[in-house]
Amino acid sequence: MVYGVLNFVLAGLLMWLSYFVDRKIENKAINNPIVVMNSWLAFACVAMGVAVISSLSMAPERMTTFMGKCMYLCMGIYALHFCEYCIFFPSFDRPAGAKVGFWIGVAFCVWVVFAKIYAVNITSFLGLRIDAKSMFTGVLTNYFPYSWYNFYELFMTFCLPGLSIIIMLLRSENRTSRLDHQKTIITAGALVLSWICMKLVLSASERVPLFSSIVLCGFVFAQAFIVMAAVQNFLYDWYYLVGVFLKLLVCYVVPSLFVGLMFALLWKIHSTSPVKFTLALSVVIAGALSASYELGKLFRTHGGFRSNQYAAQFEEDLAAMDYSDDPSAIMKQMNDVFSKNIGMASFRCLIDMGNDEISSVYDPEGEKPLVYNVKDILFDTLLNMNAPIVLKSSVENGYHFLSIKKELLEFFRRTKTDALIILNEGRHILGAILLGAKSGGNIYTDYDYEIFSKLYSYFFVFGYYMKNIGNQEIVGTVNREIHMSEQIIESIQRNMDPIKNKKYDIGHLMIHAHNIGGEFIDFIKVSEDKHMFVMGDLSGKGISASMSMVIVKSIIRTYIADSTDFKALVEKVNKFIRFNLPKGTFMEGVFGLIDFADNTMYYINCGVPAMFLYTRAYNNVIEVQGEGHVLGFVKDISPYIKVKKIKLNPGDVLMTCTDGLVDSHSMRGEQFGKDRVQKTLMENTMTPSQNIAEITYGNLVEFVTTELEDDVSVLVIRLLR
Repeated sequence: MVYGVLNFVLAGLLMWLSYFVDRKIENKAINNPIVVMNSWLAFACVAMGVAVISSLSMAPERMTTFMGKCMYLCMGIYALHFCEYCIFFPSFDRPAGAKVGFWIGVAFCVWVVFAKIYAVNITSFLGLRIDAKSMFTGVLTNYFPYSWYNFYELFMTFCLPGLSIIIMLLRSENRTSRLDHQKTIITAGALVLSWICMKLVLSASERVPLFSSIVLCGFVFAQAFIVMAAVQNFLYDWYYLVGVFLKLLVCYVVPSLFVGLMFALLWKIHSTSPVKFTLALSVVIAGALSASYELGKLFRTHGGFRSNQYAAQFEEDLAAMDYSDDPSAIMKQMNDVFSKNIGMASFRCLIDMGNDEISSVYDPEGEKPLVYNVKDILFDTLLNMNAPIVLKSSVENGYHFLSIKKELLEFFRRTKTDALIILNEGRHILGAILLGAKSGGNIYTDYDYEIFSKLYSYFFVFGYYMKNIGNQEIVGTVNREIHMSEQIIESIQRNMDPIKNKKYDIGHLMIHAHNIGGEFIDFIKVSEDKHMFVMGDLSGKGISASMSMVIVKSIIRTYIADSTDFKALVEKVNKFIRFNLPKGTFMEGVFGLIDFADNTMYYINCGVPAMFLYTRAYNNVIEVQGEGHVLGFVKDISPYIKVKKIKLNPGDVLMTCTDGLVDSHSMRGEQFGKDRVQKTLMENTMTPSQNIAEITYGNLVEFVTTELEDDVSVLVIRLLR
């Protein structure tokens, strides 16, 4: 009974491997041969399990024979799929001739299994025994005493798969992909492993005959290695191999030896008490599996002894970059950061110079500058696919970029690089970073892609700076010693769309406590009748907050061009902050939309501390901000934000501010508070909006009498009489 259950466990493992590899493959339309191989081998294990249980439970012999034949048929079909996989690797496509040959092979398997094998028996004293017709008759039987089963096993288990592996190895020598060559070697090793396991199981069956009923375990282990090779996309170095060996030894070999030892010790009670034997062995196996799992987690905690776990240091180095330096020095800094953490052969940077072209501003010594048209089909397709990060290894071995595979490989060949990072806001490409091959000949992996995606905001900041501030054509006319914060603020102000509607008077100011910060106010023209305003305060201080501000302001404008729903816009901004900016970044502020046609203002409070409305009809100031939720804390902000509506009448004044105004303290520890802001507005309702903002800030300066604790932003909107 135990051996039947073990076969079912092997089948379950194979189905999990099928799910695992199917989830990893990019093109779901592809008929993955590894999934097919796993499925047929799982069917064979199930058939073997049923045959073992039926034989030992005194079921009819015909049932055991039938399930045994099904097992050998499934094994034959598995062998045919294995041969196809090896011969045509790495392609999943099969020519018509191969399909015809496959069905001929299936017909051969059916003929041998059901016409030449006439009995399958499984007993506790003989193990697995197959009775089949002899291949020869008469005198030849004396010289060739082999049955059709012997021929079937030899041909389908050794000859055909071995020949396929030889073809696979020969074809691998003609390919340039080192990754494909590595996968070929692993597949060949997996086949040899299955043969070794098969020999060990048959040898063990001489002492314990029923061991022959788990002969398929070797092929299952081989399939696990084939799956590992298929989904792996990096070349092994010796450091990694040592880690894998130790993990294999501690997590799998030692627990397996322990189970084997306990099995031998418990076998003594099998004949007298099979139930106790089964229960005790189950407890041993469960304990070994638990220990293996916990040890595996311990290894993963320590990086699995991988030598390329560089995420934390990479992010730290990117965050420490000094953008107040000369542009050429900044590019050298970025090159050094990549070289230190990635270890690539070259670093190239292309920046938008206008006329829909990106040109080299940093190249390896001796290399010619590059110029590319951003309207080219290559870049256009990547933007449509929302794929700003492209790795050469993914193009060669995956299916995601199948439509432009030829163009991408030619791009990598011409630029002598292995990775492309496009720096874009929406469909506008600011520039691109090109990375050469890794040192030691290794390739870029899923780990690299994951980290590049996680840290993309830092690359975007670099591209934004080089495009808008560090552009060499501008540097000649701009004093290089101007502090970066002043340049960024100036750039932001230039990008504003001031409200020019004659019915409205707008005033605003932004004061940074330490010459640089994360607050901003922006006006964006939506249409002739609609205008949007945004006031935001990004978490953090100094360069980090300023960089986040630059990105968020830019991305809001990008999203507005693609969004028609006001609330959906804020939800998209929240997701961008949550998933694209450095971990822990959040934004408090307010998004507003003014409809000039009926003087209605729609707004969403995203954590702004105060919003006051003076109504001329009641000659009173009230708070209208309501509850709000800062952006960037939760994945889905939708349940926490609401679109609110205010109908403005002539003479009404709206005033909002950041927490730097209301939360500032005097030397005595007293808070400036909302009441003083409200009083200032009430006392200056007839004053122009810009003056109201300046008077409010002047009152704050008199109140604190010391340096500001935080940045201060004030926005005032008045509907004129």
